[in-house]
Amino acid sequence: MNILYDMTRKVFFHKEESLTAVPFAKDSFLLSAKETSGSYTFKIDWKKNALSVPLVGIVTGRDQGKYKGNFELFRSIQRDIEELGGMCFVFSPGDAGGKSIQGISFNGNVNKWVKCTFPIPNVIYNRIPSREAEQNKEYVKLKQFITTFDIPYFNPHFFSKWDVHQILSQSGELRGYLPSTALIENQDRFVKFLERHKKIYVKPSFASQGRGIRLIEMESNGTIICRSIKKIEKFMSLKRLLTSYHEWFHPDQHLIMQEAIPCKTLYDHRYDYRVLVLHTGEEFKLMGIGVRISQRQEVTTHVPAGGKVISLTDVVTPGTKKEILHIMKACGRELVQAFGYVGEFSVDLAPRENGGFVLFEINSKPMTFDEEEIETNRRKQLVRTFLTLSKQYKEG
Repeated sequence: MNILYDMTRKVFFHKEESLTAVPFAKDSFLLSAKETSGSYTFKIDWKKNALSVPLVGIVTGRDQGKYKGNFELFRSIQRDIEELGGMCFVFSPGDAGGKSIQGISFNGNVNKWVKCTFPIPNVIYNRIPSREAEQNKEYVKLKQFITTFDIPYFNPHFFSKWDVHQILSQSGELRGYLPSTALIENQDRFVKFLERHKKIYVKPSFASQGRGIRLIEMESNGTIICRSIKKIEKFMSLKRLLTSYHEWFHPDQHLIMQEAIPCKTLYDHRYDYRVLVLHTGEEFKLMGIGVRISQRQEVTTHVPAGGKVISLTDVVTPGTKKEILHIMKACGRELVQAFGYVGEFSVDLAPRENGGFVLFEINSKPMTFDEEEIETNRRKQLVRTFLTLSKQYKEG
């Protein structure tokens, strides 16, 4: 079926003479009309026995008139949705207003992203690229727009490491997987935490991919070793460390300190799991497990910081996947209870040296996985979930 967009009248329509009004998006219809010269054509694999044509909106950032984000992912999602009889478009928070949204959709005929005015979508997928962008006035207005039209919102916002730790620590199922963690509020609290654990991480509560992380170790003679992704510093006393990093104790820094629990190694390098989880519209599903091993430094295993991708078969043991799935489902339940609908998340965890796992953090907007199979599974499940939510809310 071809769906057409009249650039002058700014409306979508179809030209199937055997059909009249086809339900489209959340509360709109595609009417039959003759094709005009000033129109775009979008081809979708829609079947006549389908009840409607669902519309999925992907909200992302916009800077100086240009949309920002992972357009390779956006294009792949649009392609998969079209193959299942729906449409997809990309927009920014400032594009929503009234009963429509200005946005762009990739058009194969002209081989580029084109501007259109879209009706209210069935689902909105949150891919806002930064926490700062989720704080501005336009985003606040978008959330009001979403509430007004009761649109399923896939992923509410970025997570704070500290907020997530507090939420998970209330769960009897998950408490045992968490390292001792606290906010850095002042020097005294930091010193007591370091003296108790001897080896700790300092992390920005809102950072990702290992940015700003430090591994602090107090040796028996009082010497302090401070490791970052790029360098190793040695301080002859704790006082010198505190002086060098006095900014940690400023109230606007939002830093956490976390016990460095001994974890298993491979070839004398630490490794951990990156686990991707998606909601199907009914339950949480494990989409894949990636493994990262440190190389140049032992602070983080993130690939941009020098980590390396290895196969799960190199480190997996009997029962690994089963226990990880149990942990993921428990995490999903706690996140939904705290934040509302959470459609996807990724978890960083590692096998403890003495057995079991330690859960480091949860990310609300997973980055692209290096493993092609995981990314393919992710994209296809995203689309299935979007269409499931569209149907659920349509029937509701």
